[in-house]
Amino acid sequence: MAQMTVNPFAHHGIDHLSVSSLNLFAASPGIWVMERLLGRAAPVGASAHRGTAVEAGVIAVLSGAPLAEGIDLANATFTELSAFSADPRRDKERAALADMVQQGVGLLAPWGKPDRTQCEKNWLIEGLAIPIVGFSDAEYDAHGLIVDLKTSFALPNQIKSKHARQVASYVGGSNATGAVAYVTNKKATLYGIEDVPRHIAALSRQAFSLQRFLALSKDAWELAALLTVDSDSYFLVDPRARQAAWEVFGV
Repeated sequence: MAQMTVNPFAHHGIDHLSVSSLNLFAASPGIWVMERLLGRAAPVGASAHRGTAVEAGVIAVLSGAPLAEGIDLANATFTELSAFSADPRRDKERAALADMVQQGVGLLAPWGKPDRTQCEKNWLIEGLAIPIVGFSDAEYDAHGLIVDLKTSFALPNQIKSKHARQVASYVGGSNATGAVAYVTNKKATLYGIEDVPRHIAALSRQAFSLQRFLALSKDAWELAALLTVDSDSYFLVDPRARQAAWEVFGV
């Protein structure tokens, strides 16, 4: 693909992409425009704070901290992030933190101490005007392994495509193996990423689709006028998100 001479992302103040942003665009372009271009994002729910908190606790223990300190860190992180949350699930999420940290540590401890944690990844695709940036949770040089940790109350029976794309972006072009560690409050499992080139191709297609879409107009409201959203979408569960969708799309 020929190198671009115009950067449509710059017109919208975007200097890098993330896999989560591309996954959102693929799932709902309208929601992506509403949140990323018009700044009408709903507050993050307690489940997202739970994931961040558990990740912090697990990484701390894997890096040498006692389990009790890792659990304390998870609780402190969750308390700070959810301080102003009105999510009714907040207490349920908090109650699961200790068990999730223990499950995550038990799953990953056999691999030893990570050589790197929260390692920034910058992925440049020829023809894409800006890089895709992400952060791997844990990397083990001796095992050639890069791991991303995900928390949930239900353990999936296979890796989710959006998570496979994320980890594939970390390992693409290297000899490392990518894996997703799924952690619940009762069990945990590690799924290796298969067919990395296929996931890289899918992610690249998402990125170029977004680039072409943004090239249509420098006006975010004009781009929003090309789209709509499903008013029953789980992206709009929060009343504030529903209100934003009404203001932007009239639905």
